[in-house]
Amino acid sequence: MRKKEVIKPKEFTLSYSMFSKTDKGLCRPNNEDEASYLDREYVKIGIIADGMGGHRMGEVASRIAKDTIIDYFNNNVTTTDLVEIKKHIKKAVKEANSVIHRLSSRNEKYYGMGTTLVMALIFPDYTLIVNCGDSRCYTYSKDRGIHQETVDQTVVQYLYKLGAITKEEIKTNPKRHVLMNALGISPHASYDLNIINNDYDDILLCSDGLSNMVEEAELEKIFDENEGKNAEELTNIFIKTALKNGGIDNIGVTVMEVAK
Repeated sequence: MRKKEVIKPKEFTLSYSMFSKTDKGLCRPNNEDEASYLDREYVKIGIIADGMGGHRMGEVASRIAKDTIIDYFNNNVTTTDLVEIKKHIKKAVKEANSVIHRLSSRNEKYYGMGTTLVMALIFPDYTLIVNCGDSRCYTYSKDRGIHQETVDQTVVQYLYKLGAITKEEIKTNPKRHVLMNALGISPHASYDLNIINNDYDDILLCSDGLSNMVEEAELEKIFDENEGKNAEELTNIFIKTALKNGGIDNIGVTVMEVAK
């Protein structure tokens, strides 16, 4: 019987600098943001989860999402095949969603908790962006500047898409923080999945504690003015800027960049 050929995963020709950090901010009593990354020889993963729920339960939901997904990819994924990776993403997100929803449904203490999720998975030939909620992924290139790769899954974004409000009204609409989707609030996980080329210099993943406090133009300026800084240095600059601008929410940041 002919042995099945084992296809080895492709390895990177570029090196990457990665760093994750959260900050409680200046106004919140606790920190419900989680930020992390996974650095393997054939995949680089960055993740942000922004928890929600009363009595500190948002912390539990975001931590479950981060730990479940990172552990899944660390222990189960040994391929760079796009079709297989999409299946693994579905399984990992489904598992995290199930754990959160089951705990929320069966224990009154955790009722109503959930979390946003944004994740970037860099492979040698492509990058996948996963989004659930209103945490964001930006890419940055010295040639093209900054670009938001995710679309917020919020009521105001839906109203804007329908033409009911203008882009300017999104920032002041009273429902601007109301989510249309989050991990753990339903038995079935729903998320956006996009594939992009590896033609960027940096990826920025963040909770709305950064994106609400630092305008896109200012984020781009930080990248422009700090060329040569590594991921840790950039992460600290982003958080420091959000705090300087008010720091009204928890701040979660993960930076993944082609090493200079």
